[in-house]
Amino acid sequence: MKIILDVSAAFAVVTGAPGDRQFLPSLESAAQVSAPDLFYSEATNAAWKFHHIEGVAPDESLKLAEKVIGLVDIFFPTGPLWRAALELACRLEHPAYDCYYLVLAQQLEATLLTSDKRLVRKAKILGISTIGPEGPTS
Repeated sequence: MKIILDVSAAFAVVTGAPGDRQFLPSLESAAQVSAPDLFYSEATNAAWKFHHIEGVAPDESLKLAEKVIGLVDIFFPTGPLWRAALELACRLEHPAYDCYYLVLAQQLEATLLTSDKRLVRKAKILGISTIGPEGPTS
């Protein structure tokens, strides 16, 4: 199975978030785990939030980001995806940065792993299979 991993699911795996345990078996059995390269920026910001809001030490935030980023096998450049992401964002009335994950899932015919219930609903509209907070959908 090919997986598109978003940052919310990646952090759930790394932090062991309760209720999001369904992601780990999918990641372990995946033939390929991919993400758009904006994953780096999102993971960095999320790790900073753990420091800023949760009080995690800076070196622990760095380790957390490294683990999250290490879950991805292949990063795809966002440059070639921007137009499709923007068109989808306008069509779905959804933030464009999330739409990069949807576009990549469509192009690779992959399953999207996300903790974002709203993103799961948008993926369902597009016929993209997901593994989300409430389990798998197709």
